[in-house]
Amino acid sequence: MPNRSPDLLSDLEKDTLQRFIASLPGMACKIELQDSGSIAFSYVSEGCSSLLEITPDELLSDSSHFIRRIHSEDISTFLETLQQSAKNLCFWEWQGRIQLSGNRTKWISMGSMPHLSPDENTFWEGMVLDITENKLASLEIRRTQQQLQELTSHIQDAKEQERLHIAREVHDEIGSLLTAIRIDLSWLIQRLPEGDPLLREKARTIEELVNKVISSANNLAHSLRPGILDHFGFIAAIEVEAQEFSKRSSITCNVIASDEEILLSTNLSITLFRIFQEALNNILKHAKAKNAQVEIVKGHDHLELIISDDGVGISDKARNKPRSFGLRGIHERVTYLGGTVKIAGSANKGTQIAICIPLETDEANSTIQQQALFDGT
Repeated sequence: MPNRSPDLLSDLEKDTLQRFIASLPGMACKIELQDSGSIAFSYVSEGCSSLLEITPDELLSDSSHFIRRIHSEDISTFLETLQQSAKNLCFWEWQGRIQLSGNRTKWISMGSMPHLSPDENTFWEGMVLDITENKLASLEIRRTQQQLQELTSHIQDAKEQERLHIAREVHDEIGSLLTAIRIDLSWLIQRLPEGDPLLREKARTIEELVNKVISSANNLAHSLRPGILDHFGFIAAIEVEAQEFSKRSSITCNVIASDEEILLSTNLSITLFRIFQEALNNILKHAKAKNAQVEIVKGHDHLELIISDDGVGISDKARNKPRSFGLRGIHERVTYLGGTVKIAGSANKGTQIAICIPLETDEANSTIQQQALFDGT
């Protein structure tokens, strides 16, 4: 059917159109932006009554009824987006709150393409929809996600504190006892009779076992909480971990750092260190690589940690695997720090994990650096 002006519609067609508009979930309207910068409603459907709790006639006669209902925190975005749409003749989209009697709040959504009237005024024709239910559900999901992130962070912090406690117990208590045993055993070996080689050989075997236990205790303490991280800083800890990884895996791991020393807060240092450990673990288990590399670049307001290998390359299927807890853990740790993770892989060309973490302001960094120095003493 050809388009016709509303003035040419029959009474029956007009009634049908009005009933259709009235049945829509929301308020149909025409908003005009006047030369003074204010807005005026030249058309409002019956949905106005249920949405705004005023009659269409009241809104048509005084458009300020609508402005007064917009939440004080959302009025600026309403006016700014409207003016921007009029200026650039681009699609106008706005979501915000309106305040109703009894201190009730609704979320509404408005959107339309701008048009120019014969007198060069901009106007919009479209729908104002009540999105309260969806918006509250979205906010609840966001709040729940934030709580889960905070819970995850709390669990990670608790794990790190427990690791630190156990590492100190192993190093200070068990390590000291084992060292004392080795000293006493050495004293005893020196005083064994020369004429009993079997007894002396047995004592030497026990001494070797004690030395192995001491080495295992030191390795355990290091895996729980590398002391070098607390005493010598993030870069040193990464370099030592890369060397240890190369020794036990035969995969060459090179470290490239923009600075010889990068001072970070204790929490940030240990989080990035654990991410690095997890990335190396993935390389060892899945990459079939010969070489790995980690780049650490400190910018003015961010830190980049880029871990790459020359292995088989991670596939989309492996990256999105539901039980890929290692990669998921990296994502959760980085997200909580306000950073981003990009994982790229090509078949037989390796995998790269690029992490970018925002840093504090210079003043805050200075405080962090001083605290890091104290932590390392």
